[in-house]
Amino acid sequence: MFFMKRISDFLQMLPLWLLIGISKGLPFKLRVKIGAAWFGLIIALSKKLRRRLKENLQIALPKLAGYKRRKFVKKFTTQAGMTFTELIFNADFHMQSKNFEYKSSELEPLLLAARNKRPIIIVSAHFGPWEAIRAVLKLNNLTSGAIYKKNKNQFYESLHLEAIKAGGEPIFPIGFHGTKEMIKYLKSGGIISVLLDQAAEDGEYFDFMGSPAKTSTSMAKLAIKLNALLVPAYATRKDKDYEIKVSFEKPIEITNYHSMTARINNSIVSRILDNPTQWYWLHRRWKY
Repeated sequence: MFFMKRISDFLQMLPLWLLIGISKGLPFKLRVKIGAAWFGLIIALSKKLRRRLKENLQIALPKLAGYKRRKFVKKFTTQAGMTFTELIFNADFHMQSKNFEYKSSELEPLLLAARNKRPIIIVSAHFGPWEAIRAVLKLNNLTSGAIYKKNKNQFYESLHLEAIKAGGEPIFPIGFHGTKEMIKYLKSGGIISVLLDQAAEDGEYFDFMGSPAKTSTSMAKLAIKLNALLVPAYATRKDKDYEIKVSFEKPIEITNYHSMTARINNSIVSRILDNPTQWYWLHRRWKY
């Protein structure tokens, strides 16, 4: 069983290794362009991914059909492929700061919290080139750690972990030990960034684009417990694909975990509705 799993993982990685091998020595923008085309090809060849994309669009955007849907899918795969490639080469991506636009005034609450050693939790989604958020934080001496879920593919695991570490450390694995260390880090005045748009089996149901979806309430509960600054943030790819706007919203008021989670959820949905092709439509958001 282990041997068969290893062979399956190896075969799944071949296209990615080929992409890395072909593009590694090329200029960064060209690598991203090649990655976008590669990702589109992977989607076209995968019945499983095409089916998942179709199912998610049917749930959230049922009126999207025909030519409009085909155009939507093409734009989505291009943008998702760019983001995936940027993540694979994350160290290089963080050096593209000249392409990141943001307002210094939006960082003032974070800078004040950091000076006062107040914990900071940045909440976002698999939307746009999300690693640009941590890049902007790093530019302003607000280096952010992250929560990490171990990948099922043993060959991709080390590659993915290395990419996440390139954006900032420490990295906390999901689970009891990782959560314990993350809380300790936050209590010391640390900063973490979390993506909260995936299905959470132990979460609660909130409306997500018109349908109920199980949503994690853990970050809201943690913010209450630690009196942490809870800030939604997003990276949106502009018309020129290499230009990225990073936005930090006003901190969410500490009230109760349900209303705080609802505000996070509504914030994410609002961003998706404004730029729907920039959300990662391949996650099983409504699986529970």
